[in-house]
This record gives sequence, structure tokens and C-alpha cells, in this order.
Amino acid sequence: MPISATGARRREAGFTLVELMVVITIIGVAAAAVVLTLPDARGRPADDAEAFASRLVAARDLAIVSGHDIGVRIDAGGYGFDRRDEGWLPAAEKALQQRRWSEGVQALAEVEGGDRLVFDTTGLATPAHIVLERDGVRAGVAVDAAGGVKLDAR
Repeated sequence: MPISATGARRREAGFTLVELMVVITIIGVAAAAVVLTLPDARGRPADDAEAFASRLVAARDLAIVSGHDIGVRIDAGGYGFDRRDEGWLPAAEKALQQRRWSEGVQALAEVEGGDRLVFDTTGLATPAHIVLERDGVRAGVAVDAAGGVKLDAR
């Protein structure tokens, strides 16, 4: 071991075992915090509600522009859009294709006077309230008779 001019021994360079254990513990705590704050990979019911509401607005606008009533079929598994021509036919527009709710999302639809929400050619609609739920978390979409579509935080 080299000795300095003052006669003191020089300390070897490196980390002690205690210093390494402290760093590893800090990294472990930080990694756990990151994992606990990651969003659910299945998405949130609010995300489904937001996407559904935007498609409802597109359906209302299409009903006005095209001059055809647009109907919305809603069930526990998803929703789809139909155009009334000489009967109800599936809508061909890409934004109005059949969609499924995210995994585990349950839907409860209350449509006034029937099972189909309809936007007519003036933009008026069948009043409806749709609630999406998964693991106790709820999100909703409300459609009023004037064709207004609103996200509903319950």
C-alpha cells in the first residue's frame, strides 16, 4: 500500500457494501412507485364514454348532412350505428362502424321509448342515458331531445 508524504495511508477507491445496498433500495422503491401509478392496461370507462360521445356527435352531424336518420344500437358488449333508408341498414362510414366496449366494461342503456337511440335529419334525438361501469368505476353519456351529447360524471 502506498503511503503519502504525511505518512497516512490512502483509502482504496470504490463503494462499500452498505452504499450499494442503499442505492439498490432507492431504485427498488422508485420502481415500485412507477408500477403502482401505471394506468390500467384495459383503459378506463371514462375513455370508452368519451369515444362513444364523440361518435354520437358524428352520427348526429351525419344525420343532418346526409338527410337520413341515424340509429344507435347499444348493448352490454358494444354499440353500432344504422342508417334508415328503406329500413335500418348498417352505416358504412368508418367512424360509425360496430365497436366493442373495453374488456370488463358493462353498459346499461336507458333509451326513452325503445331500444334504439335515433338522430333525425334535423338533429333531434331520442333522449337516452348510457352508463358504463367496471370495478365500481362509472362513466356516463347523456343525450337530450335536442340532440345534445354530454359526458356525465356520476
